[in-house]
Amino acid sequence: MNIAVHQDKDRARMTIAGKIDEYGSEELKKRFYELDLAALKELVLDFKAVTYIGSACIGKLLLFYKELFDKDGKIRIVGVSPDIHELLRVVKIDGIVEVTVA
Repeated sequence: MNIAVHQDKDRARMTIAGKIDEYGSEELKKRFYELDLAALKELVLDFKAVTYIGSACIGKLLLFYKELFDKDGKIRIVGVSPDIHELLRVVKIDGIVEVTVA
């Protein structure tokens, strides 16, 4: 899995490629906490090249949501494949996070 991160003041974008399994989820969490969270108001997760997400990834998405929600921030997940979108819908992530299908 590869993660490219770019933060510009209060917005950050994480472009992810590959499988977000347990190891990938920990790397995602590490990269999230490297951001300037005090300034962050919006996190965009680009899932265009994500082929799989595991339960650990779902947990990290909820963690990120809580971190930003507490500061009136938000998360958007863009470029989601139909299969991953269905999983996010089933676990109701799409009810708290904006999800855009590719």
